[in-house]
Amino acid sequence: MIVREKEISPKVKYWVRPDLINRIEEGSIKAYFNAKLIEIDTNQVRIQSGDETPFEIKNDYVLAMTGYEPDFKLIRSLGVAISDEKTKAPVYDEATMETNQSGVFVAGVVCGGLETNKWFIENSRVHAQRIVNHLAKK
Repeated sequence: MIVREKEISPKVKYWVRPDLINRIEEGSIKAYFNAKLIEIDTNQVRIQSGDETPFEIKNDYVLAMTGYEPDFKLIRSLGVAISDEKTKAPVYDEATMETNQSGVFVAGVVCGGLETNKWFIENSRVHAQRIVNHLAKK
């Protein structure tokens, strides 16, 4: 695992982070911190970790798990108000999930703006039902 920061981010889902840290500490997952992927080849990757000389490790495949950010350009182009520049969370009615723009709704992690770690299947599956209920009343 190649991690750009010095540790596993506190933004990683609360139920995944402790397990991931434990697997790294026990050695079943090798992690390179303060590192970056320089090159992907057929059978190996080239890594730079901190100020160390770049090195290669053999691998079979690469999973690019770079995180997620909502498409703020799209959200803003629709005229959706943003709560503040720190979180960039869209403004919406929690009862209907409708934004300040009539007919524009948000659901799931996009509701948190940059705080995508606050939303997951368990606490956002109600969003679709709220939207459907609101549309059915119209």
